[in-house]
Amino acid sequence: MKLGITGKAKSGKTTLFNAVTGQNADISLYDVKNEPNMGVVIVPDERIEHLSKIYQPKKSIYATIEFLDFPPMTEDTENREFLTPASMALLKNTDALAVILRNFSNPILDETKGKSDAISDLNDILLEFIYSDILITEKRLEKIELNFKRGVKDATTLMEEKTLKKCLEYLHKEIPVREIGLAEDELKVIKGFHFLSLKPVMVILNSDENNFGQNTEIIEKISKTAPIYEFAGKFEFELSLLPAEEALLFMEEINITESAVNRIIKNAYDLLGYICFFTVGDDEVRAWTIEKGDNALTAAGKIHTDLARGFIRAETFKYPDIISLGSEKAIREKGLYRLEGKSYIVQDGDIIFVRFNV
Repeated sequence: MKLGITGKAKSGKTTLFNAVTGQNADISLYDVKNEPNMGVVIVPDERIEHLSKIYQPKKSIYATIEFLDFPPMTEDTENREFLTPASMALLKNTDALAVILRNFSNPILDETKGKSDAISDLNDILLEFIYSDILITEKRLEKIELNFKRGVKDATTLMEEKTLKKCLEYLHKEIPVREIGLAEDELKVIKGFHFLSLKPVMVILNSDENNFGQNTEIIEKISKTAPIYEFAGKFEFELSLLPAEEALLFMEEINITESAVNRIIKNAYDLLGYICFFTVGDDEVRAWTIEKGDNALTAAGKIHTDLARGFIRAETFKYPDIISLGSEKAIREKGLYRLEGKSYIVQDGDIIFVRFNV
C-alpha cells in the first residue's frame, strides 16, 4: 500500500511523515523540498506476535505501508497555491491520499500566509485534484476525437469516450470522480488515468497542543466531505523520539490513546477497505494485505502467482480458534479446519494454506 501525504506548504506534512516513519526529514520553516520523502512502516499487528509464539518460526513478517511525503503546493504570483505537474504525476502512483491541514498558529506563518483556515485549505486542495483530472480528461478526449477522424474506432474506445465525457460533466461541476457512482466497466476503462479525485482521501487536522481536542466544529464540517482525524503534529513527532514507557505517560497527558503510527495505519486500512490474512509455519509467520471481498484465488496469487495458477483448494481456519485452542490438531478435532474453493471470500484474520499443482 502506498499512502501519499499532501497539503499546502508548512501545513505539517513532513512533521507527520517523521512521526510515522521515525525519520528526520527536514522540517525547516523556510526550505521547501522538491522531491518526495519516502519511508516504509511496519503495520503493527499483535496477531503476528501471538501466532509466532505458537509456531516459533524462523522469521515473522508484518505487512507494510509505504508513506510518501510529497512536495507542497506551489504559490504563484497571485498567491494562489497549486500542485505542480511533477507533484500530480507522482501522486497518481499512490493508493490513497492523506491531506494535511494546518490548524495551528505560528507568528511567521500567520504573517506571511495568514491565520490557519483548514476548511478553506481543504477546498483548495480538493479543487486542485479536480482541475488535474479535467486536464487529463480533456487531453484524452481530444486524442480520441482525432483518432475517430482518422477512422480508428472500436468498442473499447467508444466506451472510454462515453465514460470520460460523463466524468468531465461532473468534474466541471466540481464533483470528484469517486462520487459519480461509476459502474465496474466504466471504472475499468479509466483505471489507467489514475484520477486524483477518484482516489480515497483522508484528512488529517494538524493541531497544536493548546487546541488539540477542541475543534469539534471544524471536524464536523470536514467529516461531511471526507474521513477526518486530528493530529498534534509537533507533539507526536517529539513523542516518536521517546522510549515507549515515557511516550505512554505523555500520551495520557494530552488524552491520546494510540500513537500516530497506529491511528493513521488503521485509518488507511479502513479507507481502502483492506484486510489481512496469514500464512504460518516453522519457516515464517506472515501477514498479507488484500481488499475486503477478495476471494481465495486472489489471496493465493498474492502469495505467489504459481499458487493462483495451479490452485486446487485453500485450507483455512480462523485466528481466534488457533489462539483459543492452541494447535492445529485441536482445531481439526473441533471440526474448525475447512477446505474452501476459489470463490471463498477471505475474512480478516483467516489463516490459509494453499493446495496447488503446477
